[in-house]
Amino acid sequence: MSNRPIKPPEKPPGDPEGRRLARRQAQLLSEAGVIAHVLEVLLGRTDCEAAACADLLKEIHKQERAALQKSYGRIESRTRFKTGTKRDILWRGPRYVLHIDEGGKSNPEKLTPPQPTYFALAGISIAEEAMLAYNKRADAIKQTFFGNTDVTFHEPHMRERRDWFDLRGDEKKQEEFDSAINELLESTEFKVFGVGIRKEAYQKEFIDAGIDPYLPNDVYALAIIMLMERYLDFLSSQADVRLGQVIFESQGTLEDAVHQLEYARALVNGSQWVAAKSFQLWLEPGLTFRPKMGSDPMEIADMFARDLYEWTRSECTATPKRWELFSKRIYVRGDGRMGKFGVKVFPDSDIRERVDAHRASCGATP
Repeated sequence: MSNRPIKPPEKPPGDPEGRRLARRQAQLLSEAGVIAHVLEVLLGRTDCEAAACADLLKEIHKQERAALQKSYGRIESRTRFKTGTKRDILWRGPRYVLHIDEGGKSNPEKLTPPQPTYFALAGISIAEEAMLAYNKRADAIKQTFFGNTDVTFHEPHMRERRDWFDLRGDEKKQEEFDSAINELLESTEFKVFGVGIRKEAYQKEFIDAGIDPYLPNDVYALAIIMLMERYLDFLSSQADVRLGQVIFESQGTLEDAVHQLEYARALVNGSQWVAAKSFQLWLEPGLTFRPKMGSDPMEIADMFARDLYEWTRSECTATPKRWELFSKRIYVRGDGRMGKFGVKVFPDSDIRERVDAHRASCGATP
């Protein structure tokens, strides 16, 4: 048997120069769009056919949005996440545990009538020792309202008053239950993370355009890598230095294996924005998969997944049931840009004002 060390797969390089070039390209396309618009107006005042000019203007706008989206990528070093703490010390200490659930469907959807589709991947990070306290408080609520602790808090059943949460149609009890859930969330310390994918926009602006070879075609894989980048920023910036553990709601043997594969790729290859060594330092190498069953912080991730999905589906205009409560818990550092904000909507070039307004309302500094 050979004693030669195993050579890890080549890591995809970061692309800071590509960000700068994309920014310049977006500026040039913007100027070209102005000229094309002037030409369209002038042609419209004559008998000349202007259809070709209109098509050109649409194409310029499309490429400008794509370049603008790409230009917002991170320019600093992929290896910026560093710590003076050795990994073996991190490994012996308590963890932050990220519980992840999803909203919507990641696969392509054909709706009738045709309409945009969306996907959300939501996570809540909670200190390991706080999990037991949450479970006890959740059990107490279930015992009070349902007489046993076998119930699992689950959206959208809770807001639609279905199954256990019908409470025999007693509106007063339903309101008391809602208040108890809000108090449970308020009294539990956790941070919120999430990725909302606008699937049609992503298909048109990135996959079809082929402008960014670093991004995966699969929406779920894209959401995993974007979520992990933000979780890594959180882990590396805390005064309470801890390793990160990641738990997904189990979807089935094949689905779980695929999600494990995408997570492993991040640790082996890194991403365009974050070096593999950073993922390897801050995250446990494997995922844990757990079904929704009884009291567990996964219930909080389930609630947030529904709100994040509804907010993304509204093009960031709605205020879902617990959105204000969850927004107060979204991770934010400094200006909240370039991965320093827990929630990412992608792509967002045409709705960035709304996204920025929400980021500012959550405490991001100019």
